[in-house]
Amino acid sequence: MISVCLQAESQKKIFNIFYKHLQAAFLCAKLIFMNMQKIDKNFAPGNVQTDGAVTRYTLPCAPFDLYGVSYDDSEKRFSRLPADVAEKTSEGVAYLRPHTSGGRLRFSTDSKYLEISVRYNLMEVFSHMPLSGTSGFTLIDETDENSSFLAAAFRPETANSDGFFGSAALAGGKMRQYTLYFPLYNEVTGLSIGLQKGAALTGGKPYKKGGPILYYGSSITQGACASRPDNCYPAYISQWTNTDYVNLGFSGSAKGEQAIADYLASIPCRAFVCDYDHNAPDPDHLLKTHRALYETFRAAQPKTPVLFMTKPDFEYDAFAAKRRELIRATFDFARRNGDFLVGFLDGETLFEKEDRCHCTVDTCHPNDLGFYRMAKAVYKKLCELDVF
Repeated sequence: MISVCLQAESQKKIFNIFYKHLQAAFLCAKLIFMNMQKIDKNFAPGNVQTDGAVTRYTLPCAPFDLYGVSYDDSEKRFSRLPADVAEKTSEGVAYLRPHTSGGRLRFSTDSKYLEISVRYNLMEVFSHMPLSGTSGFTLIDETDENSSFLAAAFRPETANSDGFFGSAALAGGKMRQYTLYFPLYNEVTGLSIGLQKGAALTGGKPYKKGGPILYYGSSITQGACASRPDNCYPAYISQWTNTDYVNLGFSGSAKGEQAIADYLASIPCRAFVCDYDHNAPDPDHLLKTHRALYETFRAAQPKTPVLFMTKPDFEYDAFAAKRRELIRATFDFARRNGDFLVGFLDGETLFEKEDRCHCTVDTCHPNDLGFYRMAKAVYKKLCELDVF
């Protein structure tokens, strides 16, 4: 009798284990076939149905105006600087060269919808930055100078390993001016735009004369960790002032090498923002490179305003004060030698004091609020230098 009871108890335990595993399997299956996009449709990319009558344009091509990047015919991809310059500088810069931060298309159309088809070889995925920023495109309607707005946001899904397609409804009805921002942390090997068949298409709104603002710096300059390509601080300033810009931010790889200093000096620009404090390995490296970079640039461009910046996340860096002192020393050296086209911006002030804790995603890289506050501080300093 005891043996029968023990056998029954054993079978009951086995059944319970089996039942729990079966429940887990059903839950997994349910999760596979149900996701947030089904629960909340606003999580989906939001593509629209078109009537199929589309005229497609493979970029780069006229009349689209391309800024911030160029297309390398030999490599079949967009890039931010020549391959030989990147290779002379460092392995990191060579890797980041095809990341399209700062790339933009400007055009005008009366189309009622727009389609975008993107190709790449590798999609960058980070744990602290959304794909809408690393790999997405944003379309800004700038028809009204006093009230631009987000017309569309195109982003890949995590499974889109080699590219993606997106579409969006536009206001249409009249000619409207648009700027399409490229990803901050992704290569783009192919890009095509589809517009309503028969829609008018012309070049984009021209930027203010005087050339671009040139930015050189770290991952923060490149755009980590903005949620959209147009939310990094160089893009904010461009939108506020209608000025072109070149983003030469290189994550972990902005170290002021002579090869990159020579290249920076060769780019005609309306102002140069030097922001590579973050990636200099130590104060001694800054001592060896920071003033040298300034002197290289100033020798080539004696009348271009230069703004020196220090990093905003200074709290946990034992050498932050020394680093700031060395960068300030370059500014003081310039002023002592009669150069009054230089400015200095202390990184400690970039995030302001109120709610400073909400300005980064990881104590280092700014979120959209952090970038907005950075942009305001940089814009103020550039105004003091009469850049605009």
